[in-house]
Amino acid sequence: MRKSPSLESVIKSPATLSSCGHSMSYNRNNTKLSVERKDPLAALAREYGGSKRNALLKWCQKKTEGYPNIDVTNFSSSWSDGLAFCALLHTYLPAHIPYQELISQDKGRNLSLAFQAAESIGIKPSMDIDELMHTDRPDWQSVMQYVSQIYKYFET
Repeated sequence: MRKSPSLESVIKSPATLSSCGHSMSYNRNNTKLSVERKDPLAALAREYGGSKRNALLKWCQKKTEGYPNIDVTNFSSSWSDGLAFCALLHTYLPAHIPYQELISQDKGRNLSLAFQAAESIGIKPSMDIDELMHTDRPDWQSVMQYVSQIYKYFET
């Protein structure tokens, strides 16, 4: 007969729920244990309604509202000149992004400023500036992944 692991060994095991991206919580009476997936985009989707992607897009629109030359309608062409990245990061890191001096035609500078600002706080780019320089329609999944990192860093 195979012996089951003791409760103590399971609790002390390095493969805990938190290492899998889960947290444990109790109900009000401290009697019922529930496991909740840590997913900030799910919370954002509940707040804005719809899918995680559309909720993140709405969040971007809200954060960049009022910035000149910004019209975030998707996670591809709206970000191609780098201004949307700069506007989004400027809302949190204004000392790193001289937004009023930027122009859409200077794509390389815009992308470089945005990526440097994000890297200064530990957010690594999921896209290559050289690749972005040669397209007007960046890969939407890469853009969304990068914007998600920004959201998670500043909003959670």
